[in-house]
Amino acid sequence: MRSLVSRALAVAALSLAMPRGGEAQTANVTIQGRIQSQFSTVSGDSTGLFNPHNVVTSSFEIRRLRIQANVRIGDNINLVIQPSFEMGALRMRDAYLRVLLARTPTSSFGITLGQEKKPFNRYELTSSNNLLSIERGARFRGLATGVVPAAQSNLLEDNGYLAHDLGASADVSFLENRVQVKAGLYNGAGESANDVNNAKTFGARASATILQDTENRPVLRLGTAFISRDRAVTTTANSSAFAPDSSRRTSAFGLEAEWGDFRPGLHVIADFATGKALTLGTYAFGTGRNLGNVRPNAPDSAFSTFRSLHAVAAYRVQFADPTGTRLIKMIEPAIRMDMTDPNTGRDNDQGMLLTPVLNLYFSQNTVLRAGVDLYSYKNAAGDSKRITAVRLSWQTNF
Repeated sequence: MRSLVSRALAVAALSLAMPRGGEAQTANVTIQGRIQSQFSTVSGDSTGLFNPHNVVTSSFEIRRLRIQANVRIGDNINLVIQPSFEMGALRMRDAYLRVLLARTPTSSFGITLGQEKKPFNRYELTSSNNLLSIERGARFRGLATGVVPAAQSNLLEDNGYLAHDLGASADVSFLENRVQVKAGLYNGAGESANDVNNAKTFGARASATILQDTENRPVLRLGTAFISRDRAVTTTANSSAFAPDSSRRTSAFGLEAEWGDFRPGLHVIADFATGKALTLGTYAFGTGRNLGNVRPNAPDSAFSTFRSLHAVAAYRVQFADPTGTRLIKMIEPAIRMDMTDPNTGRDNDQGMLLTPVLNLYFSQNTVLRAGVDLYSYKNAAGDSKRITAVRLSWQTNF
C-alpha cells in the first residue's frame, strides 16, 4: 500500500514539473449577428386554397434576428451556437461541436455532433445573409399549407428532407478543398426535437469545384445529395403518440450546380430534386416542426413521386468608390424560377414561382432587396390561379 502511495506521489510530482502545454487552451470567441426586416403585401385570385378576403394583406415583420457565437479552441475544435429571436419567438438554430480529427495541406476529416442543417439542397445550405430571392420558398399569408407544396423548399421541408435536425455527421475534404463529402445520421424529428421512434434519418452530400479562375476562386461547382427519411407512425389513427419500433421510409435525390459566387459578375444557383412525398392528408401527422409522419396502415398511394427544379440567377455590378463615400456600392438584379410538381402521376397540381428582385448594397453586408413573388397554380377544377406578394427586405449582418 505504501509503495502504491509513493508511486502516486511520484507521478503527481512529475506531472507538476512537466511543461504546462497540456493545460486547457483558451477559447477564441467571435460574435456575429444579423437582422432582416421585411414588409410584404399579398393578393390573388380567390380559391379554396387562398381567400384574399380573409388575409391581412400587408404587414411589417422582423424576418430574422440572430446572434451567433463562434468558439474556436485550438486548431481542431469549433463550437457554434446560434439562437434566433425574431418576432419574440426564441428558437435554437445551429448548436453543434465540430472536431477536426485529421488534416494535411490538401485534405481534412472532421466529425460534428449537435443541431445543424441536414446535407441536402444547395440553396437551403446558402446562408440567409445571401439569399438572392429574399425567401427560399413560397411564403404567402393565407395560402393553405400542406395542401399545395408551393415551391421546392416548402415541399422538401414539409417532408423532413431539409432544415435543422439533431444528429451526428462526418465530413471530408480533399484536393485542396475542391472536393467535399458529408454524411450524417439524424433524429428526423426536426429542429430542437427529441426522436419519437428508434429509426433515424440518413443523408449524404458530395460537391466538387470543377472550374476555378486565375485566383483559384470557384467558378463552377457541381454536387449531388441523397437522403432517406424515417417517418414515424402513430400508435392509432387518432393518437399523437408514436410506436418506438415503427417507421416508414422515403427518400429524395438531388442534383445541384453553382456558377460564380457572391462577387461581381454572373451568379447562378440551381437545384433539382425528386423522390417520394406524403400527399394524402388523411394519413399525415405533424405537430410543430416534426412534420411528414404518418398514421397506421397508410397505403402506398399516400406517397407520390415529386419532381422540382429551382434556379436563381443574379448579376452583380460593383461601382468604383476610391473615396469610400459612394452611397450605393453595388447593384444586383436577380430572377428566381421554381417549378414544383408534388405528384407526377396527377395533373393540375403543379405550381410555378417567378421572383424578379433588385438588390441594392450600401455596404458589403447591408442590402435593400425589393422583389415580387408571382405564384401560379391550378385549383381543383383545373383553372389557373395566381397569388402575388410584393416584398421589401432591409438587412445587415456583422
